[in-house]
Amino acid sequence: MGSEYIGPAPDPRLSPPQPPPSEHRDDSATQEPAYREHVTGGLVLHPADAPYFRPAYPPNGQHPYYYQPAPYGAYPFYPNYAGYYGYPGYPPYHYPYPYYYPYPAPPARPKRDGYLLGVSIASFICSILVLLGGAVSLMLLALVTLVPASQTTGADQLFSSDVLFTALGVAGIVGGGFSLYHSIRSLFLRKPSGEFKLPWFWLFLVLYIALLVLAGFMASSGNAVSDPPLTILLIALAGILPALTILALALRRLHFPHNAPWPTTWRRFTLAIVSGATVAILLASIFELILTAALAVSLGITNLTSIDNPNAPIPNDPRAIMFLLVLVSVIAPLVEETVKPLAVVVLIGRIRSAAEAFILGMSCGIGFDLIETSGYISMGYKDWLDVALQRSTAGLLHGLGAGMVALGWYLLTHRKERRHSALLALGCWAYAILQHALWNGAFVLQLLPAPVGPYLSNGNLHLGPLNLPSFIIVYVIASIIMVAFLFFITGKLRGKFSPPAAPPSSGSTEPRRQPSASAFPGIQQVGAK
Repeated sequence: MGSEYIGPAPDPRLSPPQPPPSEHRDDSATQEPAYREHVTGGLVLHPADAPYFRPAYPPNGQHPYYYQPAPYGAYPFYPNYAGYYGYPGYPPYHYPYPYYYPYPAPPARPKRDGYLLGVSIASFICSILVLLGGAVSLMLLALVTLVPASQTTGADQLFSSDVLFTALGVAGIVGGGFSLYHSIRSLFLRKPSGEFKLPWFWLFLVLYIALLVLAGFMASSGNAVSDPPLTILLIALAGILPALTILALALRRLHFPHNAPWPTTWRRFTLAIVSGATVAILLASIFELILTAALAVSLGITNLTSIDNPNAPIPNDPRAIMFLLVLVSVIAPLVEETVKPLAVVVLIGRIRSAAEAFILGMSCGIGFDLIETSGYISMGYKDWLDVALQRSTAGLLHGLGAGMVALGWYLLTHRKERRHSALLALGCWAYAILQHALWNGAFVLQLLPAPVGPYLSNGNLHLGPLNLPSFIIVYVIASIIMVAFLFFITGKLRGKFSPPAAPPSSGSTEPRRQPSASAFPGIQQVGAK
């Protein structure tokens, strides 16, 4: 048994070609003799002559006669052997075809969506510009604060400048910082963004009421502007808290059912609110300035009335009244409602549902409102609390208007989801412009004959220590109507305009969030985070 071959059976494909059989074949003529040396045993010439029990590892690391079968298809040539697999005189046979082991190849990284990649690059560049703009605003604030004021500059003008530069600086630094953070995560790290959530709306409402009580106590004691830093902080909160109340209310209304995914992400919300507070403000100021100059030339107005001052009286000249009415009820609504939701228009091809388009449009409008309202309140100076109360629902005005414009763009670009989408889109845009025009043009009610006109123009409401103008009744009625419409449109957007779910694609710049089992079909996960 010691001479039997104990290795693996030779593969017939590796065997050298054999001579054809012959009846008169003499094998003794070709048989090579075996030679022995002066050793105790025979010289090992073949693995079959190796010991039956071989050690698991070669002794002393390398043994010249230790045999270990190589993997299939990779047999090397062993020069210590007289032959290959016991066939003397023939060279080793190499299998001509390569052998591939059945290991799966690593999956290829999905390609980036060129559209969203371009948006990420643009957002990254704009974030840096917003940061620089915020830094410049803070430098101007320091310059106005440190440089002594001239005799022609009043305290109210200095206070208004301080508030405006503070609002622009904070919007640039904080908003630009968040935008840069999300841009880096999307462009370089390729990480998804979390769902955008807000606390319950009544939390912001309670804080706003507490703010009004504190501001009313300061106004009644004659300390409305005694501490400028505290006053600027209160003015900022007077603009932020009511706006967040409206946004949280709309977001909670659209988050239905409660275990469904939220309409949008923090990344898209940041892009929307920062664009509304920066790009939309800049574009609206430029276009309104150009159109105002053209209107003044066409009507022959030389002494332009400052409509930005809430304390400015209504002019008596018919041409001036016409100029003011066209400016605030035609030019301002058309320009502002067009430029506010531009960030949503850029992303309209990747918006996941009508609810997301509406909430992102509201975010753009609220960003616009934060800067505009801060400027209006600061112009009130010692009466800034009265202006803040009048501007309490300005976030609803700008947010709802921009949300309706963004919804119109969504319906126009997703016509397969709803019949008569073009007509619905025109209706959304018309509502936003009409709502803004009626709000701005409500001042003409003060020109009505007695007793309505004089009461709205000169009357007062006494609410404890507060003495408010009677015209605030008009704003309260308009606000109630807008809140009712907000409830109506958010109820309609609970899945009725939502597209069916679609399988994920590899073109997104963000991994998709997997919706829960009870998610309504309006939220299909298409990258932005």
